[in-house]
Amino acid sequence: MSSAAPGEVAGPPAGVAGTDPVEPPASAPRLALVCGLLFAVIALMILLPRGPGASAVLSVSIGGVLLVAVTAARVPMRWVVRISIIVALMAGISVVMILAFGDTATTTGLGMTTLLVVAVPVAIVSGLRDARTVSIQAVFGAIAIYLIVGLAFALAANIAGRLSGDPYFAQTHSASLSQYVYFSYVTLATLGYGDLTPATAVGRLLAVFETIAGSLYLVTAVSLIVSRVGAERPARSQR
Repeated sequence: MSSAAPGEVAGPPAGVAGTDPVEPPASAPRLALVCGLLFAVIALMILLPRGPGASAVLSVSIGGVLLVAVTAARVPMRWVVRISIIVALMAGISVVMILAFGDTATTTGLGMTTLLVVAVPVAIVSGLRDARTVSIQAVFGAIAIYLIVGLAFALAANIAGRLSGDPYFAQTHSASLSQYVYFSYVTLATLGYGDLTPATAVGRLLAVFETIAGSLYLVTAVSLIVSRVGAERPARSQR
């Protein structure tokens, strides 16, 4: 037991109440796993051929990634249970519809992608907002959201192409999910290969928005987080 000299106040010993909590090192790979699974889903979207079987596999894969993401983000368990029920129902309905009606029912898979695009960023931000320090966890979270942005624009382009009576791309009459996802990430990264170009005004507008969003996100959000790794965040005001 430590003793204090006369006139001095003894501080709390290390590891007891009064010290700042430290996030356990074992939690570091949580959102890295989410990033890896998102890369896997993107690869499946690009590589899988058209067909009801591939669409069913993709729907189940998206549902699995969504469950892992909300669990890794450490959202309250009640929300994990609710999302799990929704994912199970949507995945089951999607698979049954795809296998029963074939290509005419592949639209049901858009519901799973929409849920992924909405739920994952919310779960990541919710899980990181109370962290005392900016950790490597926040970097992986920012990367995961960046990947979700690409999926969100691919989803928007896919929906716009389905609602429009005109071909979405000038180079093909009927675009596939693989082409939408490929074009979205090429645009997000501002590569601009030119092998696919939007043929509609809505498509060109989405491409402009995605290019601006991707560039601004990297030079602001990601660069700011990376530069502040290890720094303490200001305490949130209590009302």
